[in-house]
Amino acid sequence: MQYDEGIIAALIERWRPETHTSHMWTSECTITLQDVEVLYDIPVDGHPLVQSDVRKITKLRWQQLMYEIIGWLPEAEAIKGSSLLKITKLSNHLETLISMNDIIDEHTDEFVVQKRVRLYLLWLIGGTIFPNNTDSLLSLDFLHDIKDFDAMGGKAWGAATLSYLYNSLCRVSMCNSHDV
Repeated sequence: MQYDEGIIAALIERWRPETHTSHMWTSECTITLQDVEVLYDIPVDGHPLVQSDVRKITKLRWQQLMYEIIGWLPEAEAIKGSSLLKITKLSNHLETLISMNDIIDEHTDEFVVQKRVRLYLLWLIGGTIFPNNTDSLLSLDFLHDIKDFDAMGGKAWGAATLSYLYNSLCRVSMCNSHDV
């Protein structure tokens, strides 16, 4: 996806952390929960996303969780730091699935379909909705939240998205970097 870096830089330069607004020459503007709900079409009401223990998870446990939830066991060097997955490793895995002609069709077992959907959701959530400031790593922090499809619908994904966006804008507006 291509971004207009000029617009993003302008919003960051004018961002005020104390009010969560961008001060433009005509007025103030901000991104609201309604904006998130309309743009992403995700629920803003529901149970909060709580990730109190994700920082305590070891690389081995992340590997086990990935195998349980998405059906892929990455090597240990694919996970960097506490909870970041190298996107190249995930891309290689997806390319392997494609090259093996491992596609989903009407005869595919429901269990396999669910794991593949979770794989896509991990990519979407970790790399698009809650990205970090690097293009090469994907956050695994939300892996627990995509385990149960029924519970996913009852969570306030939109509120978490807006909170994450505000946090990122506040962090970058208070330093010399414009790497959001």
